[in-house]
Amino acid sequence: MKDAADAVNYARIGKRVKLARVEKDLTQAGLARLVGCTNNYISHIEVAQTRVSLGVLMQIAKVLEKDLDFFLLDTPYVSRAKRIDLEIADKLNKCDPPMLLAVSKILDALLDCQHTLSTEPKDTPSEAPVEKPE
Repeated sequence: MKDAADAVNYARIGKRVKLARVEKDLTQAGLARLVGCTNNYISHIEVAQTRVSLGVLMQIAKVLEKDLDFFLLDTPYVSRAKRIDLEIADKLNKCDPPMLLAVSKILDALLDCQHTLSTEPKDTPSEAPVEKPE
């Protein structure tokens, strides 16, 4: 089984920290001061030279006025609603009407496939036919 930390893309979290920091017009040193760490630590988080702890990430989120899901979007730990709202809805909003129709049909096909797979009986090993003596 994979380590949970392996499922987290720290480089992407770091990019999101930097994005939110720049959006707030903060330097690394300014963010570090508000979070209570060093600017080197913030730098290391942003370039994924260190794995940010949950506590520090929570503090960064608070200071930058973002929820944790913003930083976790590229991980399996983001909430389902946030992934739909921030990733999928944004992509759908870029589609023209014919593309939206195509996407809708593709989603219908995927949902049908998912339903079929979830309702199929699990394969059980069949018994080998017994040969009858002549």
